Amino acid sequence: MDGMTGAGPAHSAKAGIVLFGATSGIARAVAARFAAAGESLILIGRDGAALEAMALDLEKTLGAKPACIVWDVLDFPGHAARFRALTTVHSLKGVFMAAGILFPQDECDRDPEKTRLTLETNLTGPAVILDMFAGYFRQRGSGFISCVSSVAGDRGRGKVLAYAAAKAGLSAYLAGLRHRLAGTGVFVQTVKPGFVRTRMAAGVKSRLMAEPDRVALDITTAIRDRREVIYTPWIWKWIMLIIKSIPAPVFRRLKL
Repeated sequence: MDGMTGAGPAHSAKAGIVLFGATSGIARAVAARFAAAGESLILIGRDGAALEAMALDLEKTLGAKPACIVWDVLDFPGHAARFRALTTVHSLKGVFMAAGILFPQDECDRDPEKTRLTLETNLTGPAVILDMFAGYFRQRGSGFISCVSSVAGDRGRGKVLAYAAAKAGLSAYLAGLRHRLAGTGVFVQTVKPGFVRTRMAAGVKSRLMAEPDRVALDITTAIRDRREVIYTPWIWKWIMLIIKSIPAPVFRRLKL
């Protein structure tokens, strides 16, 4: 499968919501929430077969198969053309960005390519793509951008050096985008999850592990309520407040 499938006529009557990284654990749960609310969905990811399988599952709820687009956030030369194709076929009301990758830091230490992939997948690719959506929504005077960052970006830690740096940059980018779009009718949301039971968190053991559906409920409710920055589950807001308040000399001695 290549490009766009399941697409309807140009600018179908019902505006849709685009989901990047659609087959990730959080995005799947968010898509299910949107589908239950009757939203029109466009699924985007790297794996065409996985997108098709997800679309068939959602068809049971929606009564119509969502469109699927194979689009890699690292395909920088192709971003502009794919965005033009998307907006030629579909009218859009929002985008949910959940593309991301996490390598163990020791792998990044051994292989600089994994550091590059971490930064480009979690920051550069999403930022370039969301810039295009920002222009589209700004021109129309409405729309929402919701993007998954991470609590890891709130304070740099050696155990997740590259990932935390990328997510810190992404949170700063979203804050700047929110500032730039103030007063335009475009809503920009930063989502900061803690540990979530997904493939990315495989092997992580924590009493604070959250289920994807719980996180999805927080996200979709916050989009409805237009809350700009959310921690999910909510307890992470207070955990990170404490972590950020620890003096640097003390923090360096902690094995966090």
